[in-house]
Amino acid sequence: MNGFVIVGTDTDAGKTTFSLLFLTAFADQFDYWKPVETGDPDSLRVRRLVPGVTVHEPLARFHDPVAPSLAARREGKTMPGVAEIVAAIPTTSKPLLIETFGGPLSPLMDDVLQIELIRAFNRPVVLVTSSAVGAVGRTLATVKAIGAFGVQPVAIVLLGPPDPFAVEQIEKHTGGGSVICLQAPDGEWTEDVLARVTAEERGELSRISEALDKTFSAGVAKNTPHPVHFVNHPLPQGQRVFSSPSPLAGEGGSRSEPGEGLAFNTSSKGYEPLELIKRDRSTIWHPYTSLADPNDPLPVIAADREFLHLADGRTLIDAVSSWWTILHGHRHPPLMDALTTAANTLDHVLFAGVTHPPAIELAELLLASAPWAGGRVFFSDNGSTAVEVALKMAYQFWCHRGESDRTLFVGFENGYHGDTFGAMAVGRDPLFFGTFEPLLFRAIQVPVSAVCLEVALSTHPGQVAAVILEPLVQGASGMQMHTPAELRAIFEVAKRHNVLFIADEVMTGCRTGQRWAHQHADITPDLICSAKTLTGGILPLAATLASPEIVAEFQTLDRAKTFFHGHSFTANPLACAVAVRNWRLLAGDHWRTDTTRIEAFWQTHLAPLRDRTGVKDVRIRGTIAAIELNVSGGYLAEIGPRIRQLAISRGVLLRPLGSVVYTMPPLCTSEESLHLIVQTMIDSINLLPT
Repeated sequence: MNGFVIVGTDTDAGKTTFSLLFLTAFADQFDYWKPVETGDPDSLRVRRLVPGVTVHEPLARFHDPVAPSLAARREGKTMPGVAEIVAAIPTTSKPLLIETFGGPLSPLMDDVLQIELIRAFNRPVVLVTSSAVGAVGRTLATVKAIGAFGVQPVAIVLLGPPDPFAVEQIEKHTGGGSVICLQAPDGEWTEDVLARVTAEERGELSRISEALDKTFSAGVAKNTPHPVHFVNHPLPQGQRVFSSPSPLAGEGGSRSEPGEGLAFNTSSKGYEPLELIKRDRSTIWHPYTSLADPNDPLPVIAADREFLHLADGRTLIDAVSSWWTILHGHRHPPLMDALTTAANTLDHVLFAGVTHPPAIELAELLLASAPWAGGRVFFSDNGSTAVEVALKMAYQFWCHRGESDRTLFVGFENGYHGDTFGAMAVGRDPLFFGTFEPLLFRAIQVPVSAVCLEVALSTHPGQVAAVILEPLVQGASGMQMHTPAELRAIFEVAKRHNVLFIADEVMTGCRTGQRWAHQHADITPDLICSAKTLTGGILPLAATLASPEIVAEFQTLDRAKTFFHGHSFTANPLACAVAVRNWRLLAGDHWRTDTTRIEAFWQTHLAPLRDRTGVKDVRIRGTIAAIELNVSGGYLAEIGPRIRQLAISRGVLLRPLGSVVYTMPPLCTSEESLHLIVQTMIDSINLLPT
């Protein structure tokens, strides 16, 4: 038996529902493949609800829930033809359950109906429809229509409440074939619900399996009595079509826009996984990774939306937004379009004594979002350099005011601001930076508390240049969180003591439902650091926003008071052009809608885990969710690498911060992907010793 094809009488007939029930019953006997997906990915739903089954990646995936030919047209791509799809049938050791889309006469391409593909699969067909009113007419019309193409179903499934009359009439008019009624699960679908319903319907599901076995034993597996003539529109060899997820970007949304579908090359030429890993192992030193790490790096060769595609054919959900950088989704079409357009004009130019339109426009957009009127933007390369700039500006500000004794900075416990020396000094993490302690300048760390800051500043009057804090969420320490009220109180203490306040928004920018996390507390920092999501994660770029008060101290013709800092790629035009487009998208509300959607999902599915044995805390803010496990070891907790490997096996990329399992997915992430992330995080709790 080489598998079978599921065909529906029409859209929403219940094809995926049937697939889930059948695969739950026979997960160890079948693989699943839906070659063309439109709308929310059914393959992810199957992967989430039937984790024991092998789910093969679709050949083409589009966002709009319409006919593939129309979806492809809207997204500027050509649908693969019948021959391409048939050639892409996965090689499996088990029979393959192939799920089709829409109805059999739905257009596959502009001049080809899906029935031609169904014939070409050359496998038995199971026809699925709803048992709702009209089931008899729908079913008989479909049977007659596909019969004209030489296709006859081996079984007909009525999904919904049993209807003996419909069964009687369909059997009567189709020659007495197998007509089977199956109940669909009610309410929210989970593995447990599916298992229960499948157990109740086991007898009916077995009848379908028996009908399929009977078909093969009789040697009548073929559906096509005459040769199939393919109408082909070939894609380049090794290419698969994927689209980004929404037509909303033209309105400033966080998803893609029509006419901008994406494709990537998955040809094995040059992408042999083991060879890539071997070459990597002999040449590359990875960040925050032991050179003796027993786990091989993941060979990623392409990405789209929330997905990373590996050289070995696997696809992972990027649940951590590639170290918190990817905002809307991988290769977000409006941003890729901005990059392409910019690359046709200007690649790079030095920024000392030179300017260019993308940098000017980006600076204007950034300052328009700041809590003050005026100010300046200083561009750099990454979050750590944005912080270095802020620290140097803060100290030089006081030097220009004749207070050069202000050589002390105040950071906060669990803070992380980067890996360059100034950033290390105000972070002071003993594990990460203890080796370099003798080389770091003066800084003290206090708990995230206005009371504690009051004590520190009172103890060191006139000595502190600035206070620096990641507003609302301290990322690298395990997504530690504090309230807007506490943030505001801390800011007010700094202002009472005439100390500058630096908001390190490198990670928190655009992650909490506001462009800047400090906006939740209605405060006015003196310096704001931005990086990771500044370009939507497409290219490296950072910015330090300086308030008018800071700028005023540097507005002098005395060249000795120049801010002597700069990088070769300061304000790279390509990165600035992408950031401009990103910041324009953020002027709309669609990204906030996605943030609210994701945060609500975490609150519904993760917040209740606070009462779970082994869970120390659950923290949620915007798109960020973290589960702190009650185990020892901190960042070096042994469970961290085990969770990462578990997640990869489930199709999810997580990078636990030791005992803290967190997620921060791109805004485009579908509900199915969110479900899979949640289930994987829940499963990580089960790794705890009992």
